[in-house]
Amino acid sequence: MILSDAEQRFLTRQPRGHLSTIGPDGTPQVKPLGFTWNAALGTIDIAGFNMARSAKYRNIAANPRVAFVVDEVTEASMEGAHFLEIRGTAEAAVGRSSADGHLAPEIIRIRPRRVIAFNVDPGNPGFQARDIPADDAHDQPNVA
Repeated sequence: MILSDAEQRFLTRQPRGHLSTIGPDGTPQVKPLGFTWNAALGTIDIAGFNMARSAKYRNIAANPRVAFVVDEVTEASMEGAHFLEIRGTAEAAVGRSSADGHLAPEIIRIRPRRVIAFNVDPGNPGFQARDIPADDAHDQPNVA
């Protein structure tokens, strides 16, 4: 299993995350964006307007290593802080363009390689981290 049930529930209730890519000069670039958890492939899929012309799309073509973070604060205490960080490799893939033309068919697909969570699973609060074995990472072709 790529993500636990609690991690998947956490992802699916969040409206946005932050994607960090590495620019051509080695400078990190972080962008807030919408995303979808693709349970069938065990990936995070990121669509957008003019995706193929975006810096993040060009960045992953040159260096596929990324980090993706989703977080929320439910109260002003450590117990109210929740985040999921997924480190992995990203690839350019082709999805479906939206009927209204708002989303381009090109997407960024993230394959998790390391998962770091804090207070994501109510039954197991606190910090957890684990690597995803390559065999579990669902190495599939670049299709949506």
